[in-house]
Amino acid sequence: MTAEEEKKAEAVTEAEAAEEEIESELEVSSLKILAVTHDLHQKHGLRHGDYQRYRGYCARRIARIRKAIKMVQGEKKKFNKKDVDNAAVEKDTRALQIPLMTVERAWAYAMQLKFEMNSEPRKRFHMINRLRKAAKESERLDGLVQSSGERCDARSKLETTAYAAWIRGTLLFELQQWKEAAAELTAARSIYEKLSSTLGEEEAALYKVRMSEIVPNLRFCAYNSGDEVAKQELLSMRGGGGASNVDELINQAKQEQASTLQEVEWRGRKMAVRQEQVRLFLLREQEFDSGELENARAEAKGKESGAEAHEAVVEAYESLLMDCKDAVQALKSDLAEDPAFRNRQQVSEGAVSASHFLHTYLSFIKCSRTVERSLSMITNMTEALEAGTAVGGDTKKKPVRAQDLVRLYETVMQNLNEMPQLAGLEEDLAFRQEIEAKTVYYKACRCFFIAQAFMAARRWPEAMAMFQRATTYAVKAKGDKILQQDLKEDAKMLAESVESKQFMAHANSIIDDESKGKGKGGIVDEMTSEDEKKALFDRLELYYEDPKLSKGKPNLADFPPSFKPIPCKPLFFDLAREQLNFPNLEAKLASPSKGKNAGTAGGASGGWLGGWLGGWGGGEKK
Repeated sequence: MTAEEEKKAEAVTEAEAAEEEIESELEVSSLKILAVTHDLHQKHGLRHGDYQRYRGYCARRIARIRKAIKMVQGEKKKFNKKDVDNAAVEKDTRALQIPLMTVERAWAYAMQLKFEMNSEPRKRFHMINRLRKAAKESERLDGLVQSSGERCDARSKLETTAYAAWIRGTLLFELQQWKEAAAELTAARSIYEKLSSTLGEEEAALYKVRMSEIVPNLRFCAYNSGDEVAKQELLSMRGGGGASNVDELINQAKQEQASTLQEVEWRGRKMAVRQEQVRLFLLREQEFDSGELENARAEAKGKESGAEAHEAVVEAYESLLMDCKDAVQALKSDLAEDPAFRNRQQVSEGAVSASHFLHTYLSFIKCSRTVERSLSMITNMTEALEAGTAVGGDTKKKPVRAQDLVRLYETVMQNLNEMPQLAGLEEDLAFRQEIEAKTVYYKACRCFFIAQAFMAARRWPEAMAMFQRATTYAVKAKGDKILQQDLKEDAKMLAESVESKQFMAHANSIIDDESKGKGKGGIVDEMTSEDEKKALFDRLELYYEDPKLSKGKPNLADFPPSFKPIPCKPLFFDLAREQLNFPNLEAKLASPSKGKNAGTAGGASGGWLGGWLGGWGGGEKK
C-alpha cells in the first residue's frame, strides 16, 4: 500500500468516526446550519483546503441519513428516487439533513473545480453547474423549513434563509451579475448580523466570521456595478430574498432563547449556558423573588409566631444558596479542564472567556443573595433589639444583642468586598464605585451598633467615638450620587438616630462621672482618709468643699517639698591621662642655691623702686 493510499484510508477512518460522533445531532429539530457546517468543515478536510475529501464525506453522510430514516433510493438493482418533501419532514425532521448535505456536496465540488480551472479553464462551466445545483437545493431546503410550521424553530428558519441567500449570492457572483449578487449577499449578511445579536459570545463569533467573508465580495460587486447609489445602499439593505419577516423571526428567536435559557446576559456580555444544573438554577433564581420569596413572606404574615415567620424567609434564601453552590461547583468542574481558566486563576489578569464570566456571574449571585439574606435577618433582629427580646418575641431564646447585628454587617461587607475582585470585574469602574458606595453605608450601620454595644457595657468614651465615626460615614453615604435612593433615605434616618444616641451617651457619661467620681476626678460627697492626708495641691482633680481649708492652718502644699529621686549625673573618667607624656620643665625651674642668692639680691632691690635706690646707694658706698 502506497503512502497516498494509506493517507486516504486514514481519512476514511476519521470520517467514519466523526459520523458516529455526529449521529446524535440528527435528531435535533433545530437546524443550526452555520455551526454544524463549520464543525464538519474543520473535521473533514477543509481545514487544509481538501474539498475532495469533504465532498466524499457529504456523499457518505447522505447515504447514512437515508438509511437511518428509511429513505434508501436503491433497492437491489433498481433505483427508486425518493425526494424529501413536507410529508417526510413531518414524519422525521432528520430528513432536512439530506438537502443540506446535498448543498454542501455540490458547493464543495464547485470549490474544487474552481481551484482546478486555473489550469483547465473548461472546468468553469462544470463549476457553474454545481453552484446552480447547490442554489436549487438550498431554495428547496429553505422552502421545507419555512413550511414546517412549529416543527422547526425561528432560528432554523433564519439560518436556512441566510444560507440560501449566501449560496445564491455566490452563484451570481461567479456569473458576474454584480447587482443581483450584491443584493443576495447583503440579505445574507443582514440576517447573520441580526442573528448574532441574539446568541452568546462564542456562537456569535462564527456569524461574525461569515459576515467578514461576505464584505470583500460586496465591495467587489459595488466596484464592478459602477452604480454610486448601489454602493451607498449595499450595506444598509435589509431583508430581501424571502426574508421580509426577518424582524418577526428575530423576536421569536429571542423569546425561544429566553424561555429555554440557552444563554444569559449580564454586564453587557452574553454567555452560553450548557450545563443543565446551571440552567435550572438560573431559571429558579429568575423566579425566586416573585415566587418562593413572596410565598414565604405571605406564609410568614399568616403565622402567629414571629420566630417561625422569620425562619421561613431565611430557609428560602438558604435553599437558593445551596442550589447556587451546586451550580457553581458543576460549572467549575467543567472549567477545570480549560487551560485558559487555570491560567486566569493564577495570574488574575488577562481576557476572561464566556464560560469563565458565567462562573463570575454565579459567584456574584451567591454574594448578592447572601447579602439579601443577612439584611433580612438584620431587619428582624433590629426590631427585636429595640424591644429587648429575641427574634419573634421568643421567650425561650436569649434577647438580641448589638454584637449579633455587628456580625451580620461584617458578613454583608465581606460579600460586598468580594464582588469587585471577581474575574472580569476588576476593570469595571462603575461596578466598583457602586459597591464602594454601598460599603460606606453599611460601615455606618456597623459603627452604629458597635457604639450601642459599648453603651451596653457602659464604656462611654468608646461609644461616643464610634458614634462620631458612624456620623461621618452616614453623611458621606447620604451625599453620594451613585448610592440608591432608598439607601440614601436610610442613611439620613441613621444620622438622626446616631445624633440622639450620641447625646444619650454623653449625658450618661457625665452622670456616671458625678455618681462614681471615677476614682480620679469629679464631684464627690466625702473623701477617703487617704485623700484627706493629701495636700490640696495633690488632689486638685477632686472637687470637695473641705471646711478645714477656711480655718486653722490649711494643708495647701507640702513645704519644703519632699525629695524626689532624680537620675544621677554620669561619672567621667580621664583614661587618656595615663598615656600622655608631659614635657620636661626642669630647665625653666631655678636651683635652690641660685634661688637663695636671687632672693638676697631681690631683697636688696625690693622691686623696681628698691632696685633703683639700692643700686644708687651701693654706688655711693663704693
